[in-house]
Amino acid sequence: MLSPYRGILALPGARAFTLWGLVARLQMGLTGLSTFLLVQIEYGRYEYGGMVLAAIAVSYAVVSPQVGRLVDAFGQSRVLRWGFAVAIVGRLAMIAAALTHQPVWVLVVLAPLFAAGGTQSTHTRARWTHIVPDKHALNTAFSLESSLEEVLFIAGPALATVLATQVGSWVPSAIAVVSLAIGGYAFLSLKATEPPALRRDARRRQGRDGASRALVVDGSMERVGLPPAPRGLRRYRGALRGHLLVTTPALVITTAIFATQGAVFASTDAATVAFAEELGQKQWSGVVLAVWALGSLLGGLAYGSRMWSRTLASRLLWGVTATGVGAATFILAPSMLWLGVLMFLTGLAIAPTMAISDGVVHALIPRSRLTEGMTWTRTGMDMGVAAGAWFAGWIIDRHGSSGGFLVTSIAGLTGVAIAAVSWRYLRSRRAYEESVSRDAPLAVA
Repeated sequence: MLSPYRGILALPGARAFTLWGLVARLQMGLTGLSTFLLVQIEYGRYEYGGMVLAAIAVSYAVVSPQVGRLVDAFGQSRVLRWGFAVAIVGRLAMIAAALTHQPVWVLVVLAPLFAAGGTQSTHTRARWTHIVPDKHALNTAFSLESSLEEVLFIAGPALATVLATQVGSWVPSAIAVVSLAIGGYAFLSLKATEPPALRRDARRRQGRDGASRALVVDGSMERVGLPPAPRGLRRYRGALRGHLLVTTPALVITTAIFATQGAVFASTDAATVAFAEELGQKQWSGVVLAVWALGSLLGGLAYGSRMWSRTLASRLLWGVTATGVGAATFILAPSMLWLGVLMFLTGLAIAPTMAISDGVVHALIPRSRLTEGMTWTRTGMDMGVAAGAWFAGWIIDRHGSSGGFLVTSIAGLTGVAIAAVSWRYLRSRRAYEESVSRDAPLAVA
């Protein structure tokens, strides 16, 4: 099962950027729950924790696509060395403001600084698309990335809960800062695997020539995505002209699906903490969330180890359905043990669904705008996290953990509905295709 993974990790430079990218993303597994617990412990209100977490998520939704556009135009190292610095300062300021019990609006104002470094997941995936030799290797790489991220979500929630409740409310947030500082700048130092920068004038020439620049991901599919420069969209001018969400309507569908998944994740985190507290077992909430992530890790590794004959659209429908229906069962759990069992089974579909979604998005967009396009899906997830965190925190304060799990159920089933309604449309789309040229071949060992 691990042979495909050994193959892609044998590519020149792959191990290095995967390792340091993983270190830089350790803060992904910590930021959500550590920020929620920091505010909830210091201010004594679940609603405040959800509010600040929602502000951070909205900030990512607004800022990250712009960072992604700059990265595509000017390169990762040139843009992110400043972005990471701003993000680190913002995180330190958030810790100081919470510990000194500043008004909540101060924490909300600091939230946009978190997003200055963009979304590390997309930066790492962009490197894979630059070095992998074929579509099957890319599918394996995306599965590896989704699975490794689940390792972070295994350790992150458990570590954040234990440290915040037993050591200090600020400790997990501080560890997130250190991981971004060390891993982020080590990642940027690896110039050999950095995707080339594409200036805006090159993009304009590409648009005029009608050339398409995205790697084919799934040859078994009728393709996903619209052909370049659709005639019916020429009436758009100004800010909307050439916008990916206008030229590629199917990207709106995948972004909406990611939003429902984000709402599931955020509301589940908050509801699990509240459920454990109601049972007098708050220290076990991180363990249960880690079990959820463990299921996702195993599911992701299994998915990426084989080739699939079904179309990406069909795989996306099955994955979203398994995740959504499984999440709707959390409200039925009578104990932390049963909640852990249900989360493990549901988690088996999470990483595969994320990998499939990345494959769909990669087929949708021009290669020259890959980081920007993949950032939009993470933007959708951030918006879902914002809505799920805020609403779950608000309803938990009034109706307990069952209200939070109700939010989880609604978000999961909404994702199923979107995937089902859009399935036929996604199957009918055709994607950008190109032959990938390199100065030297990158052979898999």
